Formats: sequence, structure tokens, C-alpha cells
Amino acid sequence: MAKDPEQVSARFLADMETAWGENLASVVLYGSAARQDFVPGRSDLNFLVLVRGLQAERLLSLQSRAKAWRKLMIAMPVFMRPEMLPTALDSYPLEFLTMQAAYRVLQGEDPLESLVFRREDVRLQCERDLRGKLLHLRAGAIECEGKRDRMGALIRISLPAMTAIFQGLLFVAGRPHRMWGNDLLDAGCDAFGLDVTLFHELALVRREKRLPSAEVLSGQLVRYLREVDRLVEWADAGGLNATEES
Repeated sequence: MAKDPEQVSARFLADMETAWGENLASVVLYGSAARQDFVPGRSDLNFLVLVRGLQAERLLSLQSRAKAWRKLMIAMPVFMRPEMLPTALDSYPLEFLTMQAAYRVLQGEDPLESLVFRREDVRLQCERDLRGKLLHLRAGAIECEGKRDRMGALIRISLPAMTAIFQGLLFVAGRPHRMWGNDLLDAGCDAFGLDVTLFHELALVRREKRLPSAEVLSGQLVRYLREVDRLVEWADAGGLNATEES
């Protein structure tokens, strides 16, 4: 179990140095382990690894480390060649916008500091992800069969993607977006007229081990579906086009 992000990061960095040697360009720790809300035993550790001349054969050599990484709660790292990072920003900018919100460079140059995002690219992914999230929640709400553990799992799995969307929406709106936790929930709900109480309740479900009753969770899912549906309708009506490209 991941108890000390510093020790886990050091072990992961050693794995990267062994695997890639002088071709290792950058290793970045991002997410909760780079912030103040890391929860030992609950939070994953997230890494971005940039490798010069990334070779498939060497990548597969890391298969032997996968089991150890899972035990340390290391999420599967993001591997890229350095030159590919800037060209990826038009396809999936939200991932890197989220990384920028909280990160720490463990080795090499900072690959995130100078990234420039086009508002239209972020807008398109926000709209696409919102629609996908709504479809996923609708299907998941049925598959839960009203069972407490399944409803809790659906909320826990879906909420991180919603926080990334909040960051993207705030960026599109020209508002401060490099925040997380309750500050992000408050800012997103305030900017887009969402039920802030609901999102704090959902965040509590994600953080706490003990779930509310099935009745409470069912009510939260109903409200969650309504709020995401409202956000999709707003985007579809041109809400995300209201801010001019800077």
C-alpha cells in the first residue's frame, strides 16, 4: 500500500532509470501525491514519463514491474516521446491541463510548464467527455440494480473524470482552473450553476470507506444524472461557445 509518496516515487524513478538509462528525458509526479490531499492506502500515484526514442521492446520489459506497481498503488504511467507531447494537446488537452494543476518534476526538464492550450481544443473535449459521461452514468445507474456497493463504485469511478471536466470548463470560461478538491467543486458549481451540495456529497462518498444507505445513494445518483444532463444541454445550446477564443 502506498503510504509514503516520496519512497514510492524514489522506487519508481529507480525503475525508470534502469529501464531507459540515458534515454530518460523526464519523470513527473502529478495528481494527489503532488498536492495536499493524498490519502495513504486510498490514493494512487500518477506519473508522466518522457523517453527519447521510446522502444516497444524496452517498454514490454516493464511487464515484470506491473505487479509491484499495483501493490504500491502506482497507476499505469503515461509514457510518451518528448516531441509527441506538444502535438497531443489538440487531441486530448484535458489530461495535460489536469496534470498542470498539481505536479512535481522528479527528473529532467519540466515538460508541462510551457504547454499552451487552445481554448477551442479544450472546449471540444469537454463537450465530448460530458456526453460520454452522461451515457456512462445512465447505463451504470441501471446496471447497479439498486445495490449499495455498486452505486458507490459508480460514483467513485466517475467523479475524477468530472473534476477534470470542471477544470477544462473553467479554462474555457477564462476563470482560474489550477485548483482541486472542494475549491474546484465550488468554483465549477458557481460558474455553471450546478448543485454544489450534491457534488460535495459525491466527493464525500469517494473519500469515505463507509457508504450511505442505498436509498441515499439512489437519490444522489438521480440528482447527479440531472446535473450532468443540464450541463450537456447547456453545452449543446452553445454555452461552451460563449467565450471567445483568446
